[in-house]
Amino acid sequence: MFNAQHSRSGSAKLSRRRLLLIAAVAFGTVFGAFGAAPAEAQPVAPDDSPTTLATRGNEWRQVGPNGSGGKLAFTPARPERAYVQTPIGNVVFRSDDRGTTWQQSNELPVNATDAGGIAASPLRPDVVFAGGVEKDNWHGYVLRSTDAGKTFTQVLDTPGKVSGVVFDPIGARLYAMASDGVHITTDHGNTWRLLPGSPADARNPKFTGFDLYFTSGADVWVLRQGAQTPVKLRRPGSTGAHVDQFTGTGGTLVAKSDLQVAHVSTDRGAHWRALRGPWGTDVVVLAAIVDGSGRLHIQVNQATGEMQQWGSRDNGRTWHPEAGLDRIDLYEATGTFPGRPGTDVISAGAGIYTTDDHQSFRRIGVPGSEVLSLTVTRGTSGPAIVAGTMTGSYQSSAPLKSELPLGYQEWGFSGTAPHTFGNRIDGLATDPSNPSTVYRVRNTCTSDQPCFYLEKSTDAGLRWTIVQTAVPGKALGITVSPADPKRLYIATHSPSAVYTSNDGGESLVQNWHDDLKGFTSVAVDRANPDSAWLGGPDGLFRTTDGGVTLNKVLDGWVSAIALNPRTPGHAVIAAKDALYVTTDDGKHLTKVAADLTGSLSSLAFTPDGSTVFAGSHYYLTPALGVLRSTDGGRTWGSITRNLPEPSVSSLTVSADGRWLFAGTTYGSVHRLAV
Repeated sequence: MFNAQHSRSGSAKLSRRRLLLIAAVAFGTVFGAFGAAPAEAQPVAPDDSPTTLATRGNEWRQVGPNGSGGKLAFTPARPERAYVQTPIGNVVFRSDDRGTTWQQSNELPVNATDAGGIAASPLRPDVVFAGGVEKDNWHGYVLRSTDAGKTFTQVLDTPGKVSGVVFDPIGARLYAMASDGVHITTDHGNTWRLLPGSPADARNPKFTGFDLYFTSGADVWVLRQGAQTPVKLRRPGSTGAHVDQFTGTGGTLVAKSDLQVAHVSTDRGAHWRALRGPWGTDVVVLAAIVDGSGRLHIQVNQATGEMQQWGSRDNGRTWHPEAGLDRIDLYEATGTFPGRPGTDVISAGAGIYTTDDHQSFRRIGVPGSEVLSLTVTRGTSGPAIVAGTMTGSYQSSAPLKSELPLGYQEWGFSGTAPHTFGNRIDGLATDPSNPSTVYRVRNTCTSDQPCFYLEKSTDAGLRWTIVQTAVPGKALGITVSPADPKRLYIATHSPSAVYTSNDGGESLVQNWHDDLKGFTSVAVDRANPDSAWLGGPDGLFRTTDGGVTLNKVLDGWVSAIALNPRTPGHAVIAAKDALYVTTDDGKHLTKVAADLTGSLSSLAFTPDGSTVFAGSHYYLTPALGVLRSTDGGRTWGSITRNLPEPSVSSLTVSADGRWLFAGTTYGSVHRLAV
């Protein structure tokens, strides 16, 4: 339970309510302008601008967790290789060992906002193309890589979205489906032309043999045997609903419309029939596909709310139940590794999986999650790291090992579909006195009425128990007092509050500060559990009475606070675009880095207090990656080096001080030896 207690800036009492888990909460951090420091602070200009610091020969290494799906591409020229374009379209991953390990592309030359498909050359496995749409001008694009997806250059610009790219089976032609029709190149993207007679809003390309099928609105089109003019086929169904999912193998085609109706054709699109089966008629069809072996799979939602999956080996005449929905969630894309037609590769919301029977699954990638929070812990098998993402938290001991074991990027698939809605983990905190105990705040409910669940793990983040249910507010920060492990602080906005607990979360006291815009970060002094720091859109605050009253120390947006674990009074504060240092508990602040182009997201000290790191993520301005200071925060330098993605959302350092971990926006966790 929790009790509401007003601070002197509080107002009306907020009642408690239990809220249903009804939707995903994609709460984004909202940034405000940085204001001037108050009179008592004494900012000074930095001694020098950040300079590149050596990393003593070490390089960043992507260590997982796997937790993202995406568009799939394979090539017979290298059968063990797979490419994945993640849903936003700004990251491409490559595996050369059928998903055991993955490498991430460098930053793409476009500001992508939606994936438009990926295609690998059947003859030249290092040549790969990716399409999509730009966020800035909403133009479509096709990018080309000749170094196996490490770097890309733009080779096509279209006035509307590119929603599919595909090679013909011999690699002679590449097709791009776009809002203005079908584009074709026969010289690997150097020159393009628009196919005459191709319809607008072309999408969903699929080769079966040498026939290229694609859709436009409610219609299915085909280019037979490399023809130059597409032919419109008989329309699946009679409702005029757009086809939003289309697959095919041999002469069998499956089209699912956006009115949740699925049709199958067994004669190359000449005739269609609605898929019927034991699921009845009063259902919503969630997904319908034909896999590489010609097996049909359909996922439906009954009127009762029950979700079911069925499979057929005889084009829909008979059906048998399958476990895919329960194990991996919705099928978003499918494929096969060349030479393994009986093993399907399935892309779902929280990973890429392989299966032979659609009853059991093995997750093989990709590490493309947004990591919102990080903490280190210690389990029965030794030190481990826990990462909080949009789809829950992941735990692994592999990234703490000097020699990374086989499959180190897979942090543990339970065989049950990950919860992809209402499981955003914005805050993690380890009990300093018992590092096997970890707390997390899970944001859920709705955007209009945000709430969080407080959960606790006593086995280093493997299993979680709900301690508090549907507490009002979006929780962005949580910490445990080093002086009193039963004392917790949780910082929220909507409403703006500081929650505290004196019993390990069994009860919460809500201290309202509803004249403020909320809090995004919290840190508690090592010696005094009543003394804490809070940051948010309104500035930096100190409390000496457990969050009941607040004293403003600094104006402007404060995004992160780190206290030196060895030196009392020494703190580093990250504002929206500047860094501050204090050595006297905030009585005086020194601005040590100003006018940074990236938005600062996180801070972390090494356990001995000798080094502090700052993370920067993309928000309107380019991210800076990771900065480091070895003189208490006085001067800073970049250690981003080979980090493929400089947008960093969270940081933590291992308990032995050997490893720095950076949670990124689109590429899970990367580590660096420090």
